[in-house]
Amino acid sequence: MASADRITTELEAQAIAQFDSLNQKGELFYEPTEETTVEQEPFDVHFRISTINQTKPFNPNDKSRKPGFLDDDPEFTLCQVQPNHKLILNKYCWVRPQMILHTRDFQAQTELLTLDDFEASSDVLRRLGERYMVIFNGGPDAGSSVAHKHLQVFLRPGWGSVADGTVGGGCEVRLPFEHRLARAPQGLQADGLFGMYRDMCRELSISSGDAHNLLLVKEWMMVVPRSTGSIQGEIPDAPLQGGGNALIGMLWLKSYDQLENWKRYGPMNVLTDFGRRASTSK
Repeated sequence: MASADRITTELEAQAIAQFDSLNQKGELFYEPTEETTVEQEPFDVHFRISTINQTKPFNPNDKSRKPGFLDDDPEFTLCQVQPNHKLILNKYCWVRPQMILHTRDFQAQTELLTLDDFEASSDVLRRLGERYMVIFNGGPDAGSSVAHKHLQVFLRPGWGSVADGTVGGGCEVRLPFEHRLARAPQGLQADGLFGMYRDMCRELSISSGDAHNLLLVKEWMMVVPRSTGSIQGEIPDAPLQGGGNALIGMLWLKSYDQLENWKRYGPMNVLTDFGRRASTSK
């Protein structure tokens, strides 16, 4: 993963300073981790294990419509983004810094993204710099743990993803799961991103309520339909789980039993079963 120590923007500096302060006080859960790389085809996967995150709450099916981020702690708050979103620090983190971009009023995590969501996402990416990415885990079967609509923001991996190679290097890779990947409009123009997203969802038969992931960086956007967010595997109490970051090989686990379970099942088999098996390259 790219280093957060090479700070390039004011918002990034603020995020890291508040992140480190909260971590030192024990109010934000993060521990430095080393990646474990497992070679796969068509791309390698990279695991991070953070046992201190085993207490992370999981309530993706909350039907109360009570805003999940109603009482944001000011120490976790970074800024308001556009009129309808707020950027805060995540409390349970695998990477530094890890942020949440949520709607100020309650919207369901299972709803499709809106133009407002893309205006906020593109604004945050421009303010943080090109080393950051945004993901959306659309519903429990896409890896979300909270029912209130939110996106996640964190540093891109330093090793270069399969999507980077496809868009930047022009080398198309056959992925085992259905997806759409396209170059992002110059300047991350929100209306262009929103139009691309709607087209991708239509091509993949994704409607409101259908589980899916979105990944967005300066150069590209990727959408992946999901069929499940969790697979049992061989080892009890060590479920195979993952959000949008998993689909490019960034795998965040809570235990070494989970790592062993992933290895036994086969990482690429897990990612394929998370989504829809592809019959042809996309």
